[in-house]
Amino acid sequence: WLKSSGNQTLLPLALAMMSVAMKFVVGLLLLGQSASEFETCKTQTGFDITVCKSHLCTDCKLSWCCEKCQKLQEENPGCRCEDWPEARTSYSGDGFNCEGKFGDQGDYAK
Repeated sequence: WLKSSGNQTLLPLALAMMSVAMKFVVGLLLLGQSASEFETCKTQTGFDITVCKSHLCTDCKLSWCCEKCQKLQEENPGCRCEDWPEARTSYSGDGFNCEGKFGDQGDYAK
């Protein structure tokens, strides 16, 4: 494909095409990297401690825990945990799982 045709060669054309292709690939790589890069919020350190890494918001099955974690999310707007899926933008977002857990029924739920 790098044949000469008379006085002209296709080499400069091939190099130009490869250059454009490389720029395209690098652009796609940078786009993918920036899209998946985690962005911290103003109160990220405190949010990590109280929400992302606490028993209260990760393992507790009581409805009180879920309500408290929702309140913590309201107090820290724009914060999210780094290990949450990309689609989950808040504690009650995608992957929310505290409805119908312990503490929602019985004498103490009133």
